[in-house]
Amino acid sequence: MAIGWFADLAAADTLLDLEWMDHDVWHDLPSDVVRTACLYQAYNRLYYSREFILPTYADATAADLESTTRAQVEMALYLALHINDESRRKGLQAQATVDAGVVKEKYDKDLLLSTPLPPFVRDLLCAYLAGDDTQFGAIDLCRDEEESVDTKICDF
Repeated sequence: MAIGWFADLAAADTLLDLEWMDHDVWHDLPSDVVRTACLYQAYNRLYYSREFILPTYADATAADLESTTRAQVEMALYLALHINDESRRKGLQAQATVDAGVVKEKYDKDLLLSTPLPPFVRDLLCAYLAGDDTQFGAIDLCRDEEESVDTKICDF
């Protein structure tokens, strides 16, 4: 069964062994279950992101899989290393904390609703950016009636 854009966990392990300098980080995770969970969470974070329009595993072409698998594994590594710190910081932001004096950190209140993504993941997925041109709109198509889409047909 597919795990995001990977056919299985072995495919993710192979990619990491080939491309990641410190693959001990990945292999030192407690179990295959934890590695699989990291991959699922990475997939969900990317697939459901407002920033990208990404294909599913079933709809992905070979070219899509080149970038999506790399992005998913990079995101999974990020989560494996940083999810606890990220969760604590997001928790502080959710409580309207903008300055944590003890650790001398400042939090941007405008970033509370943004999802942290490593810059390299954004680079890998730049071809899938949603952008501003994906808004819903109406256009004239073949129509039986005489009015255009701009014609007001009801009184509000």
